[in-house]
Amino acid sequence: MEENIREMFSPPILPLEMVEEILLRLPVKSLTRFKCVCSSWRSLISETLFALKHASILEASKATTSKKSPYGVITTSRYHLKSCCVNSLYNESTVDVSEHDGELLGRDYYQVVGTCHGLVCFHVDYDKSLYLWNPTTKLQQRLSGSDLETSEDEFVVTYGFGYDESEDDYKVVALLQQRQQVKIEAKIYSTREKLWRRSNNACLPSGVVVADKSRSGIYIKGTLNWAATHSSSWTIISYDMSRDELKELPGPVSCSKGCFTLTLGDLRGCLSMVCYCKGANADVLVMKEFGEGASWSKLLSIPGLTDFVRPLWISDGLVVLLEFRSGLALYDCANGRFHYPVAHSLSGCRDAKVYVKTMVSPNVL
Repeated sequence: MEENIREMFSPPILPLEMVEEILLRLPVKSLTRFKCVCSSWRSLISETLFALKHASILEASKATTSKKSPYGVITTSRYHLKSCCVNSLYNESTVDVSEHDGELLGRDYYQVVGTCHGLVCFHVDYDKSLYLWNPTTKLQQRLSGSDLETSEDEFVVTYGFGYDESEDDYKVVALLQQRQQVKIEAKIYSTREKLWRRSNNACLPSGVVVADKSRSGIYIKGTLNWAATHSSSWTIISYDMSRDELKELPGPVSCSKGCFTLTLGDLRGCLSMVCYCKGANADVLVMKEFGEGASWSKLLSIPGLTDFVRPLWISDGLVVLLEFRSGLALYDCANGRFHYPVAHSLSGCRDAKVYVKTMVSPNVL
């Protein structure tokens, strides 16, 4: 009798596969706690493959601004690295901003190269080094050195960071722009091999110039993309990491002439472009089918803008998070109004990037 009562009230034993599917949908904070439940859970949650699956599932929720949103924004500002939650920018009167200087190298000039699966790649000015860092788990890894920037008079280096699914490898791509020949080559760092190699295939002809050397490549579907000019016209340079190819992508026909600036970004996993083609309006376009020039479509138009702006996020309610030179702002497409979140420590931020909060560790790549 007592045995039957115990069986009646004892929790059901779920198959490990079902447990994994449940855990994959939980936030990092919960997973960290649940490592203490039992040895099998700890082993599962600690696996690199589990962390990658977890990141991929979280990245599918790119429109939500609820408190459960797994996304944050990382920025640089006056020699500091700072971050805040996407949901706080949209929903809270005062934004809670975290400073990460004590976790890294102290005060220095950081350039955020890119983010992927919760990892942030950044460049440090004083020693020209590159780091991978997870702002959620606080883990970091310095990448092996290179001589990319020892001959600054010969070429300019522009970086990008992304994931090569075909080789299960996170890569840093450096575009080397020769000053005299105006020729672009690519050099690639593999986190699996922990070394740099020069690409034999990725080379563009003379005349193609990266538009803004301080802007890093935009990671979209296994490629890195930069705005550039060619024969006095705007173009897009795209590096395919799995094919090791560098090529030009077609821009929208409407922006082929008359654009005085062009800014690339990522909106809901699509390559986006901001064009200032018609007076003081900034048109935001997206490439719905990557690589297909005919798939460019205007998403929205923001009036009264004549300076640099990059859309970082767009909610289900069509409220756009924008990066200006002076900070972050929200633009409501429904009423045409701007809102500036109260976060004084984010003023003057630059290199703003959206990242997903994951358990992917830079130390086990």
